[in-house]
Amino acid sequence: MKIATLKKKFGDEGIWRAAGYYACRLITKITMRLVGLYTKYFSKVCQKRILFKNRLQQDFSDNARALFEYLIENNYNEKYEIIWAVSSPAQFKGLSYKNVRFVTAENLFGWTSPAAFYYGNTAKYYFYTNNTADLNRYHCRGQLVINLWHGCGYKGSTHKNTNIPRSDTMEMFDYALVPGPAFVETKSNYWECAREAILPIGYPRYDWMLDKKNNRNNILHDLFGWETDKEKVVIWMPTFRKNSLTGYAENEIELPFELPGLMEESELHELDLFCQKENILLIIKKHPLQNKWSYQSNMQNICYVTDDFLKEKKVQLYCLVGICDALISDYSSVAVDYLLLDRPLAFVLADYEAYADTRGFVFENPLAYMPGPKLYCLKDIKEFLKQVSDGRDLWKEERHRLLPHMHNITGNYRKRIADVIFNMGTTEC
Repeated sequence: MKIATLKKKFGDEGIWRAAGYYACRLITKITMRLVGLYTKYFSKVCQKRILFKNRLQQDFSDNARALFEYLIENNYNEKYEIIWAVSSPAQFKGLSYKNVRFVTAENLFGWTSPAAFYYGNTAKYYFYTNNTADLNRYHCRGQLVINLWHGCGYKGSTHKNTNIPRSDTMEMFDYALVPGPAFVETKSNYWECAREAILPIGYPRYDWMLDKKNNRNNILHDLFGWETDKEKVVIWMPTFRKNSLTGYAENEIELPFELPGLMEESELHELDLFCQKENILLIIKKHPLQNKWSYQSNMQNICYVTDDFLKEKKVQLYCLVGICDALISDYSSVAVDYLLLDRPLAFVLADYEAYADTRGFVFENPLAYMPGPKLYCLKDIKEFLKQVSDGRDLWKEERHRLLPHMHNITGNYRKRIADVIFNMGTTEC
């Protein structure tokens, strides 16, 4: 463990809370070892068991939940026992799925239950979206581990990039999903695995984004309590720079304002007035890792949303993305995902050089994979929004040219994923 991580933990949380956290982590590691020894000598993989583990403190969402819902809709839980490893099982007591159980993993105090390790070691199918959380470090022979991941964008991710923190369980998988052929080599290099282990079949959450039943007025009413009369709805999803974790080189980037491309808060107010003039609702989505972010509540045409807010309102992020007329992003994977909607998108690159010098990019020439205008200041942002308002889509042909390289398109992503994974071959207990 790095000294910087310890100092930050104790500095942020105080001596007693941080000490309690590390005590729980120690107990968890001992538990992991003991349960691992037990499963090694007395257990075997259960062919009828599936385990899901989403990202830390982001329970029951994103790709893991999207795939889980498909399995439930198609009665997989009639045949399989499904385990969810979550930080707080108490939050899900109101859910009643047949053969589905929630167990504690990585709670706020750093503790993971023995049950989570047992199920993690013995599940035939282990699906995760970031790292395995060590739940299956001592897994039984015959387990199939699928890295659903959380998106492929432009951020640097070479294996030897010391500017990116890594977990030694991040690569503990048999197969990993990517959107399309452009990411097979980049991710096989990142995880140092065979190209055959990278499946370019897309992500489960794409079905949420592309669902024709998504209703703009209903979703906005669920979020904000009203239906908008705005002609266009645009979502701005910047990736993180300053964040609460240690080791990320992006922390070195200093922006004049919390939103890239803006110099100060007055420009945000100016943007709000511009959106009013152009009859645009602009939704700004905070990245879950971003800190030093002040919520702006006095805007008339700009709304801020967070993961906690979406969870409270029971709206999945990719359902919201799916009803938006345009996207503003930067180096984030959401820009790649948004290509499937064939709608205008733009890239705010105000810190492009600094980002290249710190985190770096996955492509040698990332600009060649960005089919949209490059924005550097408020003027550029307003110009893009004006194009959206006027219905001018200047990058449509470029998006169409790149789409086959970036995506492997299908009509039902979750069905294809489930068919591929569950047809890889199993044996009965």
